[in-house]
Amino acid sequence: MWTPRERVRVQAIAAELRRRQAAQASAGHATAEAWARSNATIVHPRRGRIPFEPYPYQSEFLAGYHEPRRIVLKARQVGFSQIFALEALYAAITERESTILLVSRSQDLAINLLRYCYLTYNNLRQAPELTKANEGEIGLSNGSRIKSIPANRFTGRGFAVNCVYLDEFAYAQYADDIYQSVSPTIAQGGYLVIGSTPNGIGNRFHELYLAGEGFKRLRVPWHECPAYYTPQERAAGILPEQAVWYQRERPKYTYQQWASEFECDFAGSGDAVFQAGDIDAAEDGADGTWPGRQGREYLTCVDIGRRQDPTVINTFDLTAIPYQRVKHERFERLPYPLIQERIAERKAAYPGELWIESNGPGDTVIENLTVTAKPFVTTARSKVQAIQALVLLLERRHLKAKWTPQERKELTLYRWNDKGLVQDCVMSLAVGAVRLVELGGLANWTSVEGLGRVEQFTSRWA
Repeated sequence: MWTPRERVRVQAIAAELRRRQAAQASAGHATAEAWARSNATIVHPRRGRIPFEPYPYQSEFLAGYHEPRRIVLKARQVGFSQIFALEALYAAITERESTILLVSRSQDLAINLLRYCYLTYNNLRQAPELTKANEGEIGLSNGSRIKSIPANRFTGRGFAVNCVYLDEFAYAQYADDIYQSVSPTIAQGGYLVIGSTPNGIGNRFHELYLAGEGFKRLRVPWHECPAYYTPQERAAGILPEQAVWYQRERPKYTYQQWASEFECDFAGSGDAVFQAGDIDAAEDGADGTWPGRQGREYLTCVDIGRRQDPTVINTFDLTAIPYQRVKHERFERLPYPLIQERIAERKAAYPGELWIESNGPGDTVIENLTVTAKPFVTTARSKVQAIQALVLLLERRHLKAKWTPQERKELTLYRWNDKGLVQDCVMSLAVGAVRLVELGGLANWTSVEGLGRVEQFTSRWA
């Protein structure tokens, strides 16, 4: 059920939608797509200026012109900045006294976005006269105006606008502030369009796209663009990964770069460390919790919580690869004497090696234990090495575990710049991963390839 405020908001949006449709119908204006086909041109890298012929996904976007909220997850250079500008110009011409706001992540991009509007306007056979024309604003004699500005903390405040376009919003500084500023526009019956390539997970664009509440969503990975994956290749049954453009361009990018720029992959872009497919694969064939069994050897790893942080204990069966995680516990606000008791009980139930992160609190626990434990000394370098070991185990499918919701959340959100992230479960797993990698015969990878990445990330985040 809607609250009274939500009901008023929905009614306002519906009324504005009806008004917009009726105004265009009475004026005899063409649809946004038909108007763009008739008036717009583009600059082709080899053919020069040519008439605009929209790709299928561009047509789909323009067909949703009357939708109050749209969000586009897109690959790089697939023509959406231009489409945003064309649609904004269409709205300014066909709807009198409209104010449209274009928001880009930099001043240069804001200027370029408005340039698309000027290129189309200059080709129009019939249009309202310009009353203002500079690199930041277009004013028309019908009372409409288009303003293009870079994103900043105060973007959107002080503007009474009908429609807002947020371009490359995943990369905008102060995205939360901007969204909060433009939200009243939507509540008053205005329109909001958001588009971006992904930039990792947890940012405002990622949250809005995944939630999808009230938004018409459109996703356009690279292979939807005919310039990258040609109609001829598609008709011949050639797979996207066999396309000429893919074969030429893919080697130029790292996994994370490609995921962000072309695959529309949130988890693979940004600084996400653990891939969703690797996290899921660890649960396939996982035995879950098992009691200690005679004749088997175990490895127990502990991350001791600082102050109010949780303490996490994991135990792995070393009998065979893939290693099975057979016991997991996470304790909230447990005093150190009780933590020591739990660790001793675990060691007795699962005989074998015991490793504890040496991080201050861990040293105190190790000194007062009644059982033997080995310290894992945490430094910027050794921490990254431990995380790399965990990445390797998951990628090679050498680790099986039934994740708790907290573990899955931490693994999914973990990034190299982990300041402010909850990571107790990740670190307990990572401490164990260092030893598991050694036991699995992968130590050379860790000490050679892994250390190269350790140097890279230590210098970046230490």
